[in-house]
Amino acid sequence: MEQRDRTPNEVLAENIGRKKSIAQRRWRILAKALIGPQEPISTMDDTEDEISVRRFTSFELLRIDRSENKNTTVDPDAATWYEYSTVLENKLYTVEIRRIKKNFTANELIGFNNTGNICVWPSEECLAYYLLKNRQLCRNRRILELGGGMSCLAGVIAAKYCEPKEVVLTDGNATSVNNVRRVVDRNGMSDFVECGVVQWAKAARAIRAARLVRAFVHPHLNGLRVKSWTGGRTKDLAKFAAKLYDVILCADCLFFDEARSDLVETIYGWLTNDGLALVMAPRRGSTFEKFTEAAVKRGFIARRIDRYDPTVWSKHLQLLDHSQEYCADLHYPILLELTKQKSTSPG
Repeated sequence: MEQRDRTPNEVLAENIGRKKSIAQRRWRILAKALIGPQEPISTMDDTEDEISVRRFTSFELLRIDRSENKNTTVDPDAATWYEYSTVLENKLYTVEIRRIKKNFTANELIGFNNTGNICVWPSEECLAYYLLKNRQLCRNRRILELGGGMSCLAGVIAAKYCEPKEVVLTDGNATSVNNVRRVVDRNGMSDFVECGVVQWAKAARAIRAARLVRAFVHPHLNGLRVKSWTGGRTKDLAKFAAKLYDVILCADCLFFDEARSDLVETIYGWLTNDGLALVMAPRRGSTFEKFTEAAVKRGFIARRIDRYDPTVWSKHLQLLDHSQEYCADLHYPILLELTKQKSTSPG
């Protein structure tokens, strides 16, 4: 029987189905690798082996010990507390982090607002360690962390040890933010650290709208931002939008292409003119480069730093030589410093 040519709609449907199938496999493997018992690598097919990225978990920059339960009541979420610590220049630095215990399904994990609920990613670990060794970056400054997941480890360490003026810790997922509030309270920082749900798409949309209206009507951008928020969780968004931040932290948030422009816009809209954004993430193919290009196009000066810390770099080289589970493209976090281009007066 002669095979007929497929219509454009049929070709499109097939391509969409193929992409959906790959995405489903990614999340199924992510759920299996992160929540369930780890399957031997040999049981995965080639596609699964290529997609799975969670066989490497930490650079061991911070020691992790299970904390004693300070409460006599049973945690309703069956979460576990851990102490993250390190010694630098003969001084002990320690924070307590609450890890959520939940068996997420693949469907629950789909979407960038959920990945931070399942672990502390190596990029967050490296950024936290970097801040400890460069505490002057946050001293007496307003700090904002975007996409901090269930721990906001970098922001928590900055709050506890870097002498900031103010700290705001955010994630797009309410479960993560509720957990971070528990972490902040446990570490005794509720008086100067705020937590809230911030989804970049909503934030970027409001920032863009505010900029357009400001050009014609309103002389004060911050005041306008508060009025421009729409949708759920307006209270959190409006509160955070009323300020600009001197330092913005962002760890391992570049994986999803669809969120790239919104993240760039959110950072640009909330960063002071002389502020600094510290973005840390692995290359992961072209995702890091594409984010950098989008940031430069938006008006940032981008400075990529591969060797930002001698200890992290040394561990990276050791892993390259001795670990079969380690892949630099997937696991080594690169530091990207973003600053705004200085505007010059005409003439």
